[in-house]
Amino acid sequence: MKIAALLAGSAVLVHFLVAPVAAQPSETDLVERLGCMSCHSLNGKGGDRGPAWDGVGARLTPEAIKKQIVSPRARMPSFAQIKPGQLQVLVEYLAGLK
Repeated sequence: MKIAALLAGSAVLVHFLVAPVAAQPSETDLVERLGCMSCHSLNGKGGDRGPAWDGVGARLTPEAIKKQIVSPRARMPSFAQIKPGQLQVLVEYLAGLK
């Protein structure tokens, strides 16, 4: 009985160790999925309804970028519904645009 329980527990552990982990989407996947470029531009490509992203990392801190995504000012819609990991990927990407 103890051996069967041990084997069953081992099978569960092995499953979690070798099961594929859902990959975090890349920043370009997120930007595309969220439709960011319909309003914002980067390197002359994209929309003109929102501010250009060129140099945004030099103008805003990562915390200010995060705040703007989650609780935006002006006409930008809120993106508070995105997962924390995805938000972090997006903030790091934008903060790196110097």
